[in-house]
Amino acid sequence: MPIGLGLIAVVGLIVLANLVEASKNKRYSRLFTWLLLLINIPVLLFGFMLALLPLNLLIDLSTASGTSFSLNWQNAGMSVAFMGVWGVVVTLPPSRRFLARLLPLDATSAVHALGLVLAGYLVGNTLFSLTQGGLEELAETAVSTSIYEILLMQTLFAAIALLGVGLYTRRSPGEAKTRLGLARPTKRQLLIGSAWIMVLVLLQGVAGGIWMLMDSTQAELLEGISNDLISNIDTLPEWILLAAATGIGEELLFRGAIQPVFGVGFTALLFATAHVQYGITPITFVVFIIGIVLGLIRRHYNTTTSIFVHAGYNFVLGMLSLLALQMEQMVG
Repeated sequence: MPIGLGLIAVVGLIVLANLVEASKNKRYSRLFTWLLLLINIPVLLFGFMLALLPLNLLIDLSTASGTSFSLNWQNAGMSVAFMGVWGVVVTLPPSRRFLARLLPLDATSAVHALGLVLAGYLVGNTLFSLTQGGLEELAETAVSTSIYEILLMQTLFAAIALLGVGLYTRRSPGEAKTRLGLARPTKRQLLIGSAWIMVLVLLQGVAGGIWMLMDSTQAELLEGISNDLISNIDTLPEWILLAAATGIGEELLFRGAIQPVFGVGFTALLFATAHVQYGITPITFVVFIIGIVLGLIRRHYNTTTSIFVHAGYNFVLGMLSLLALQMEQMVG
């Protein structure tokens, strides 16, 4: 229920920000700035409270309320406080004017202000996950993900991208399509994309091999976690669905909606952050490089081509995973 309410709140804020943008009313823009401050200041205070209150008191409070959370409370509090501090800072107009010198964003835009706030929440959520235990703990609690859960998440990404660029609030479907960089790819673009798929798959393999040489225990542990998470996805049709869904959902959000506001580098950093569930590893750097490549493809060609590359990359990795599974079964 809290997650559902949070998603409703985010969607509501995205729609409201676009309506404010469409109105071109400075008073509404100022009121939206105050709304973001009113949201982030309590988050900031709550985070510091969690970080500074004695651990015994927090445990007693959770027990008294009939709930029991196995958390590193101090780290959780600092992660939440980071979200609040970031949200407050980037909401202030002087901060946005400074960032506008570094990024291709509009310092006066309500939509861009909300985008900055949500970017901080994405990073804060990742920090929260990373500070609650290492790979060993995750290996014990990893639960396989169904194809339906993946489709739902990617549909949500696509919906946020469409709402974020103002579909039906400040842009028509055609204008939203252009803003997202969707266009029919040429044969040349598809050939170039196919070459990039092979390069990125090779890069993934090289990085995995290097990490195996550096720390074989951690590399094998991560591989085991990844296999557990996708253990229910073991057929060709499911991998086709997964590859297509992640390609469309993530590319519409990151390269289509976010990149024109934050630029290639910052968007790639957010993309890598969204995929850092298990800690900072050589694979994290690979994901960042993939984000850069996809960003450049979107910049020089279109988002449709980056969708093709992203989906193709995931599909090839899936086929290699199925092949490895079949070989293990044959040997076994």
